[in-house]
Amino acid sequence: MARGESEAELPSCNLLLATHAGWRYPWQPSAEDHWLVAELLIQHAREGAILTEPFYTDYTLKGAMTRLNHRQARYLSGRRALFRVAQAWAGKSGAAVLGSGRESVVTLEGGDVCKRFHQDAVTDEHVQWLRQVLRDVMPYFPEPSWQKEDDAWTLRYPWFETDPVERFELDELREFFGFCLRKNLVCANVNRANFRRRREGGLTYVDISKDVLPMNVDYFRDACARGYVLMSCGWTDDELRRRSKELRDEAALRSLAGFDEFYSSILHEHARQQWATGVLPAWLVADKVEPNVTLLIKACAMDAATLAVQVRHIVGQLEHPRRFAERVLVLDSFRGPFLRQHCEGDLSRLLDEAEQLRKTGWVDRVLVTPDDPQAIAAINRRWFNVTSVRTHCVRGVPVAPQLWGFEQVRTRYVLQCDVDVLIGRRDLGHDYLADMLAAVSTPDVLGVAFNIPHAPDSAFQSYDAPTGEFVPEVRCGLLDLERVFACPPLPNELTDGRLKQTWYRSLQRHQQQHNLRTLRGGDPRTFYLHPPNSWKRDSELLDHVRDLVSQGRVPPAQIGKWDLFVPPVNWNYEPRHESVVFVVKGRNTPVSKIERCLRSLAMQDDQSFGIILVDDASDNGNAFALPHLLQPFAGRCTMVRRSRRHGYMPNTLLAVRNIISSPDALAVVLDLDDALLHRSVVTRLRQTVAEGADVVLAAMFRPDKPLKVYHPDFVATREKWGGDVWIHLRSFRKRLLDSLPDEDLQLDGEWIEDCEDYALMIPLVEMASRPVYLPEYLYFYERSKATTPELRSARDEVIRRVLTKPSRRTVASELGAEAKP
Repeated sequence: MARGESEAELPSCNLLLATHAGWRYPWQPSAEDHWLVAELLIQHAREGAILTEPFYTDYTLKGAMTRLNHRQARYLSGRRALFRVAQAWAGKSGAAVLGSGRESVVTLEGGDVCKRFHQDAVTDEHVQWLRQVLRDVMPYFPEPSWQKEDDAWTLRYPWFETDPVERFELDELREFFGFCLRKNLVCANVNRANFRRRREGGLTYVDISKDVLPMNVDYFRDACARGYVLMSCGWTDDELRRRSKELRDEAALRSLAGFDEFYSSILHEHARQQWATGVLPAWLVADKVEPNVTLLIKACAMDAATLAVQVRHIVGQLEHPRRFAERVLVLDSFRGPFLRQHCEGDLSRLLDEAEQLRKTGWVDRVLVTPDDPQAIAAINRRWFNVTSVRTHCVRGVPVAPQLWGFEQVRTRYVLQCDVDVLIGRRDLGHDYLADMLAAVSTPDVLGVAFNIPHAPDSAFQSYDAPTGEFVPEVRCGLLDLERVFACPPLPNELTDGRLKQTWYRSLQRHQQQHNLRTLRGGDPRTFYLHPPNSWKRDSELLDHVRDLVSQGRVPPAQIGKWDLFVPPVNWNYEPRHESVVFVVKGRNTPVSKIERCLRSLAMQDDQSFGIILVDDASDNGNAFALPHLLQPFAGRCTMVRRSRRHGYMPNTLLAVRNIISSPDALAVVLDLDDALLHRSVVTRLRQTVAEGADVVLAAMFRPDKPLKVYHPDFVATREKWGGDVWIHLRSFRKRLLDSLPDEDLQLDGEWIEDCEDYALMIPLVEMASRPVYLPEYLYFYERSKATTPELRSARDEVIRRVLTKPSRRTVASELGAEAKP
């Protein structure tokens, strides 16, 4: 037959099979059903019979298909390929036949397992992929060598001792499927025959073929379901073959008792193993208390609008690595007029804001200075031995309120500061308090001024001062109250019933008279800046500068100056020039999720990416430790910590439009309470972009809906309720968002804050020239808000309004038509 002799043709049309016999043959361009006849005759002769008398079919070689195969040279090539396989079945090579199927014959030859693929059963491209992926896969897969002979591929690997799999165990299935997730591959033909059990335990998949594929979440869920029903339901391989389509429906899988827990456990264990490879510094916890120091923050009615922001800033910045014995907020009851007044004072709001800070644990005590003339006169007598009922000196600077505040402190030392100071920390591990306490221990020292900005690479400047100097630092400094309280009465005098000198100038005169000192110096890692009142009229600008100062990022011209004076144009976030930039956003994110998210970035095999992390005014205190956790990404991370909530859209636009520099950079959106799910995310994104993609989506795993698989539709997104293009992982070229009008991201002139993933991705996909979906689990999406029917209804209404906005494709088409002559 292989020589073309028609008399030798196997009469395949005269083959009768029992129903559901399970026999199958490979697809071949010619003589395809002859493969089954030959295999039955050679390998299963005892199970059949040849009946010579009944006349069933008149077999002919003159049909149209046969003539076509002759013309295309398939006729002989198909028969010769069958001849080679038949020789293996018959044992002509001396090898033992281990099995055969629709695509190959497997034999044992000289200690090697040899799998000869039928011609065209596996493509050259797929073999090259298998060569790459089947490395370091033992013992879950054999690691074969490959050879091509007569246009057909052969693989070999050393034989090793295994047993057939009669029954699957739950743990070994979890382990095997977890390995597939790590290698980003999937076995589409899961059945008992394709597995062997190792003597030491565990499964090895031996059917290396075209059914071993790059990861696809649909195929992976199907493979897990096939393994599960074989294990829990007792299906046979034949039953699985007949009923496999039942396992591709999500509703059917949900009804399969226990499968959702099984599937979820595989993904959760995979996630834990991946995240464990990301190395981060330990969370910086201020678990030690300095029992001898109180933090005292001074505020007045003009500070009402910024009190909460500034107190959280000061406390968050200063309580690392040690906490204070007590945090006291002293409110001046003075109602004005104020020196260098920048706004109307609001004492009522000041008191309300202060009480809220106390309730939420940012301060321990809130004190309101007395306004009773007798109490004020007593303070002035104690400190200056003069009679005056005025709280402020002749220049309008508060005196009695601050001294009264010092008297309320219960510790020997007080770190006192004005509420408007900006604290810079380049290293939260720097124990600045220890430095200052060591300096103040010298017997002739009353206090230590807080350091001012110096170059990051400058050396520690020893704390020092000439005898009698310097003026005690009123804005931010440490005082030894035991020594200060021993000084009164301080030199001062009255002018028109008011004190002529401030308390700190008076204390300076006392220093000069008694050879005492207030020191200056310190470590450049910790410093403060003071904003003049003129800066306080623009809260947005001051928020911006506060964030940069808090991170230790000050323009060179500001070095050595304690008053903020460098023009706003010089205060900028560090641009990101990387070709792949993660835009990470969150608010009040728990510590465990922050660490999980950053570990998923630290675990990436390709670390040549940038990060923009935007914290949207968290008030739980966790944001202040972010710089410590971001140390592994030093030099490629820009952090933005908002003082007031801005929302998803403004934060995204700030990051992508203002901080990412290259129009072709890929912006990858990552929520701080979510995480990446594979070490290869950056590698896969970079590969896909190199192939021309301008929008890249990838599959996400949802713990609340473990069996849910999304299928983005890039063609008719609005007609299909967004077409799942909102899914996480989401990434896009910067130039797409740069060209998107703001109104596309707004409803009624306001930024869209609910369903923002729909609002952002639908127009971007419509503008994209080559959007791509990667059907791989690359993102762990954990919803942080519980939904209700009311919230769902409100959300659906927002989505409906988003979907009814003009399509970007339609707008682009209309603009193009208008441009034509």
